[in-house]
Amino acid sequence: MTTRTTLARLDGRTKEARLLQGIRADLVAHVGGAPSATQRALIEQIAQLQLRVAVMDRRFAETGAQTDHDSRTYLAWANSLSRLLRQLGVKARAADAPDLRSYLAQRAASDASAPRAA
Repeated sequence: MTTRTTLARLDGRTKEARLLQGIRADLVAHVGGAPSATQRALIEQIAQLQLRVAVMDRRFAETGAQTDHDSRTYLAWANSLSRLLRQLGVKARAADAPDLRSYLAQRAASDASAPRAA
């Protein structure tokens, strides 16, 4: 099965689809949970490249062989992936802290549901 065929058949149940979902979720969390349009585009490109690299890794591991073309393709994808990750940002952005009203409401709800000592 080619990479193109593999990518076209992702329906959420395959290992590849789960990998894509996981990568996307991790990167969305990495940028603080609410990515901008530009960040979403970078996240999608990163996820697709990571999937392609993972498929190629698996193929290399299973066959133990790679052609010069495979090596050049892998290197190009790995370099592109590195550049995209750098553009997205190396340091994770902290999730937005709740405002004071939300924090106090959460704390009150937590205190109300905690068991009381006798």
